Order: sequence, then C-alpha cells, then structure tokens
Amino acid sequence: MKTKLFWLFLSCSFQFYPVSTLICDEYEFENAGRCCRKCAPGQKMESECTETTNTQCRACGDGEFQSAWNQEKGCHLHSYCDNNAFLFEKIKGTTTTDAVCECVTGRHCSTRECGTCVENTPCGLGHGVMQKATPYSDTMCAPCPPSTFSNISSSTESCNSFTSCEAQGLVVKKDGTAHSDVLCGPTEPRSHEAVIIPIILIVLVMIAVFSAFILYKKGYLKCLKKMQERQKVNLHEEEAGQGQAILQIPVETEQEDPEMDAHQAPVQETLSGQQPVLQEEGKDSRMPLQEVE
Repeated sequence: MKTKLFWLFLSCSFQFYPVSTLICDEYEFENAGRCCRKCAPGQKMESECTETTNTQCRACGDGEFQSAWNQEKGCHLHSYCDNNAFLFEKIKGTTTTDAVCECVTGRHCSTRECGTCVENTPCGLGHGVMQKATPYSDTMCAPCPPSTFSNISSSTESCNSFTSCEAQGLVVKKDGTAHSDVLCGPTEPRSHEAVIIPIILIVLVMIAVFSAFILYKKGYLKCLKKMQERQKVNLHEEEAGQGQAILQIPVETEQEDPEMDAHQAPVQETLSGQQPVLQEEGKDSRMPLQEVE
C-alpha cells in the first residue's frame, strides 16, 4: 500500500514540475531557467540577466584582474611583491593577468605561490654547481671530477679544470687537488755543482777500480813470485837429497896390480912445505943437510 502511494506521489510531481532540458554553452551560465551571458576576462558581473535584459558587466579596477570568462561580482587583486621579503615584480599585472613576483638574485621561492624567498645553497670547497638554482628550486651540487677543482664556496660556479703548465712553457711544481689548482713554475737550470759532482764521482769510482786492480795485480805477482821461490827451494832440496843418496852407494876398491907396484917408483914423504915429495928412481934418497936441519 505504501509503495503504491509513493509511485502515485512521484507521478503527480512530474506533472507539476517537468524536468528541465536547458543546455548553455561555455560562455553562458544558467539563471532562473534561462542562459545568461558570462562576463569576459578583465571584467566582473555587475548584475545578472533578466527576462528583458542581458548580464551587466564592468571592467576590473586598478590592481585587479579576471583571467577567464566569469560570473563573479568581483575581480582578484594582483599579487603583491614585497621587497622586504626579497621579492620584486618581474611582470606587471593587467586586468586579465596577475603580476608575477620573483626572488632577487641568490634566492628562490620557498613555495610555488612564491610568498617568501630562501637563499640558494652554496657548493662548498671541492664541489661545483651541477645545476643552478631556478626561481622555484635550489642549487644542485656535485664533487669535482678528476683534473678539476673548486677553491671557493659558490652557488653559481662549477668546477674549473687544472691549469695546463705545459701550454705556458712551465712545469708542475705541485699537484692539484679537488679544492686547489696545480702550481706551475719555470724549469730550474742545472747548476755547475749538479754537473761537476757526478763527474767527480765517476772519476773517483774509476780511480778506486784502477787502484784495486793494481793492488790485485801486485798481490798476484807477489804471490806468484813466492810460489816460484818455493818451487826452487823444493827443487834444491830434492837435488840435495838425490846427492846424498849417491854418496851412500859403496865404491868398489881396485885390486893392486903387482906389476904396477914393481915399476912404480918409491915415494918418500918429506916435509917440504908440508907436501909429499916424490923420489925419482935411481937417485939417492938423501936430502940436503940444510933442509933436514
């Protein structure tokens, strides 16, 4: 029973209040069953449309703007770029566009609306700027790659390459680091001492080698001489030993020949200068008296 009453009430409602099929375009808005014209950019609505009049619009005043078709009764105020907040007006506002504020150099907006500014982060020693700060983003830093350096703290400078000493006709006196450049300097001419000292050392070495050779040669000759003398002594000792051996050999005595004794003249020994005197055969063996005396 209740369901039937509900459907009966609903059908009666559609008879007294028909469904609206009104469709307005993008530059219009619906008002009291009719399509009213919107206000153009740079304008605001002063009064709505009626059965006999269209929408009444009015231009935005100074410091105001409307950027799109609208049915609003007021305009938006331009953004205020406060110098005390490190902001300045980059683009002046119009009746259709807002003013564009931006942070002073060295700062970026803390939010997309850019209500306040914050200082850009500087890259420290040994680091360079990989990407500079934008009006809405901070600095991006990175360590200096090999053969580059950064000796300052900066939010705008990237790493610098090492100075080429060779291109300037100089030599590297001190190697560079990530936070310091190489140190160049002129080539140092070789002094007289640097030339003379090696020559003196070479001469001394040659003298030492020659002296050692002479001493070695003298020692060798002396040793050779001693060996030769020792060989001679050994040879004499061997010869002397052989002579003694020969003397010890028995000598055979010759047999007396009777015939030789018969013919052999008798020998009389006398003292004549302490030498024996041979007495010839057939002579008297008497000696002068004086000699005997």
